[in-house]
This record gives sequence, structure tokens and C-alpha cells, in this order.
Amino acid sequence: MNRTRALLLICAVPLLIVIAVLATSLGGGEDHRSPRPSSRGPLPFVPPDADRVDVGSGARGAAIFRPRGARGPGAVVVLLHGWRSVDPSYYGAWIAHLTGDDVTVVYPTYQVPPFLDVTRPLPNALAGLRAAFAGVDLMPGRLVVAGHSAGGVLAADYAVVARSAGLPSPAAVLSVYPGRTRDAAGERLPLLDARAIPRRTRVIALAGLGDAVVGEDIAREIVREAGGARARLGIVRDPAAYDHAAPTRGGASERRAFWAPLDRLIAATA
Repeated sequence: MNRTRALLLICAVPLLIVIAVLATSLGGGEDHRSPRPSSRGPLPFVPPDADRVDVGSGARGAAIFRPRGARGPGAVVVLLHGWRSVDPSYYGAWIAHLTGDDVTVVYPTYQVPPFLDVTRPLPNALAGLRAAFAGVDLMPGRLVVAGHSAGGVLAADYAVVARSAGLPSPAAVLSVYPGRTRDAAGERLPLLDARAIPRRTRVIALAGLGDAVVGEDIAREIVREAGGARARLGIVRDPAAYDHAAPTRGGASERRAFWAPLDRLIAATA
């Protein structure tokens, strides 16, 4: 009998240890030294040496990137993203370049999933910008609006409606590879008449020689309607930068093709 009891005890001890381990792993004894992964997803993009402030919400919101330790009020660039690229990290290298030059960047969201609405992007962008400009030290004549793809269309559209919307008119517009997205019903993102852009506003529209997504037609249309010496069409011929996605990259070719023209427009406002 004693031998049987001893054998049972010998077998029971390992079993109890296994049960205890399983209970701990299933939540019976949480180890507070091992933090759980955040349910909020990845941290929002913030460029080095800059601060981020989010205003508004959803499609009617915007992110403001302020240079840390800026030497007084500087230029402000509105950067309008391509279709569905609501996360500023898509243009992170470009934003970091701008804030590194003491430029404040305003990045309107203007969309939410499932990204099907082609009628609300401009009103949404205006709402986000209205909220952003309320907290930005914006000097007269130092606003430049830039955009890529659908944002390239919206950049020109903003210049058309800014005054009537009670928002500051831009000193310059850079429309990069502008395109008009089509929804499921065949409706396209509207393109307003660029002839209504104020005459003093400088306009540059860039088209990529190898852009198989939007081609050159809309860039040419913006420049043709804006007209005069203030509007210029640029054709990007560098194979490293003439595809539609190139403005989201930050290589040497992209810096020459997209960053440099915007830098010159900003410098002209000083």
C-alpha cells in the first residue's frame, strides 16, 4: 500500500507542474513584465526633428508637421496625397525633407475606406485644411500647395476655390502626375476649370514619360487652362522617376524631379 501511494505521488507531481504552467499561459497568472502588443496598431508617422498635431477627424481631418525649433514662421506646404494614400508615411521622406528646411507641412486625409467616393474629396480636404489653418502660423504669400495623382488634381482645384471657400490662396501649385480616379459607376474625380486660378499664382504640372497610370493629358490640361507665363508643364524623362509611384520614393532621381521644383517654389515665396 505504501509503495502504491509513493508511485502515485511520483506521477502526480510532474502532472501538477504541467497543469500550473498551462494555467499561467492561458491567463491564470499573467506576467506583467511582458507587455501585450498594442491593439492600436503602428505608431503614427512623425519625421525626425518635427512634431505632429492631428486636427479634425476621419476624411475631414489633417496632420500638421511642424519643424522642431523652427526659426520663426516659415513657408507652409499643403501636401495632397494620391488615391488611398492617407498615411503620411507614403511620402515620409519628402515630408522629412520639407520639415528639415523649416517648412510646416499640412497633410489632409480627405478619404476613408473603402475609398470609393469621388465627389467628397475636395470638400473633405477643405474641411481638414480649415481646421489645420486655425492652428498654423501662416504668413501671407507663403502657402504652396502640392499634390500627387488624385492629389495633383486637388492641388489645382484648391487654387480655384480657396478664395470663395474663405481659405488662403496659394502662392504656387505643384501638380505631380495628376489623375482623375473613376468610381464603380464610372464617375470620375472632378477637375475644376484651372482658368479660375488667380493670375498671380504660379502653376507647375509634371507628367511622367513612363506614367502608364494617368499619362500626360490632365497635366497638359491644367497648364493649358491656367495659361500665361505663370503656368509651366514639365515632362519627367528620367526612367528612375517617370513611373506613377515615383513621387512616393526618395532617391536621387526623385529628389531632382519632384523635391527640387517644390523647393524652388517655396524659395520664391520668401
